Amino acid sequence: MVQKQYRHASGLGHAIINSRNNARRSQRAGPDGTDLYHEQRQPNWMRLQSVTQERDLDEFLSTAELAGTDFTATKLNIKILHQDQQNQYLLTAEQEVETSQRQQSHRQQLTVPRRPAWDDTTSPGELDRRERAAFLDWRRGLAELEERHDLILTPFERNLEVWRQLWRVVERSCVIVQILDARNPLFYRSRDLEAYVRELSEKYGKDKRNLLLINKADMLTVRQRRLWARYFKREGISFAFFSAAMAGLEDAFVELNIRDEVRQELELEKDLDDVAADDIHVLSVAELEALFLKTAPPTENETDKIYIGLVGYPNVGKSSTINALIGAKKVSVSATPGKTKHFQTIHLSDKVVLCDCPGLVFPNFASTKADLVCNGVLPIDQLREYTGPAALVAKRIPKEYIEKVYGIKVQTRPEIDGGTGIPTADELLGAYAVARGFIRSSKGGRPDESKAARVILKDFVKGKLLYSQPPPEEDPVEFNRATYFV
Repeated sequence: MVQKQYRHASGLGHAIINSRNNARRSQRAGPDGTDLYHEQRQPNWMRLQSVTQERDLDEFLSTAELAGTDFTATKLNIKILHQDQQNQYLLTAEQEVETSQRQQSHRQQLTVPRRPAWDDTTSPGELDRRERAAFLDWRRGLAELEERHDLILTPFERNLEVWRQLWRVVERSCVIVQILDARNPLFYRSRDLEAYVRELSEKYGKDKRNLLLINKADMLTVRQRRLWARYFKREGISFAFFSAAMAGLEDAFVELNIRDEVRQELELEKDLDDVAADDIHVLSVAELEALFLKTAPPTENETDKIYIGLVGYPNVGKSSTINALIGAKKVSVSATPGKTKHFQTIHLSDKVVLCDCPGLVFPNFASTKADLVCNGVLPIDQLREYTGPAALVAKRIPKEYIEKVYGIKVQTRPEIDGGTGIPTADELLGAYAVARGFIRSSKGGRPDESKAARVILKDFVKGKLLYSQPPPEEDPVEFNRATYFV
């Protein structure tokens, strides 16, 4: 309800106006310090104001500082902006732009370690010394990059033995397949690995090729796949969409649904004419194996085997992809599956051999630690600070969608009181904890926000709360709109 405005009301608005005239008052002050001109011009109702009311502005500022708030004033209208609406562990919009620009200017320094030169005359001991020295130099370079330019790097693989397995996989394979999570392909992609593959191809005169396999494509809408397809086509890199989770379904059923979606999308969208239906088709297992054969360079002899190197982060679905490929086939595996530090060779057919590199984390940039948590790089159960990641989830996923998924109601601060419409971490976690009965008995019956955070963050990482990062230059809100509002 709109409050009545009284002509003779005194308060904060007039205190702001009066504060701007303090300098002029001091210049016009009489012998006793009174502003004679101002006293003469003031109406009676203003001259009768209490002296303490002239300090409303100072009192407001002090109270705002203690309460963690800020304010902006336009004429007599005051808008309170609560600082707790901006999580201290996340970046502001301005900081995000600045950080992105800084990351882009140093992206060429995000390298993978190279294996030093060697030949048949190099002894194992000498090669070991060279590899250790080169690896140490590489780690020093990344440490300097992070420290000198105020950048955050992912907790990349620091075990030389794992990188040695990557070197062997790249040297042995003619096609290097990077398996990426479709929800954020560029985070899991290593451009420098692609450059390393091209370097070895030129160095040894052997044709080696790169392929990006975008797994979990079932989590993307047709339009999202089209936008990513357009991006990778412009990048000039071979790519394909796949879903290991869908591999167990009937191929005909999956194919029919995808084709129908594609047909509808092509009829509605005319702004992506450079992307064909085949570009966004989610491959079946048989089609993926055929793509490996198509991508591989010609062999000298028909009996020569084609070695396909599979590389990827530990959580992108590489193992699921391999399991989907081998399926019911009777295949031989040269090493015990599981957590091994040595690559495995899997004979998929008489022609195709898979080289499974141990999962490793490539060096990459991250804006905040919350980004690393939400991308599944940092373990959620070991988190001590959970408000940043939770606030990032609340920022990315619309409140209405979260409420629908969990069947809860998240109360947020009204905009008139400084709210933004986006739940804070406390508002989201508190609502979930209360709805699920997560209460801390040792904290006087307060909601267990830490437990709520672990559940919500795990749901985000596995895709129950679905958010997909768009290609560069695309708006994240528009990119995800169809996911939440159909």
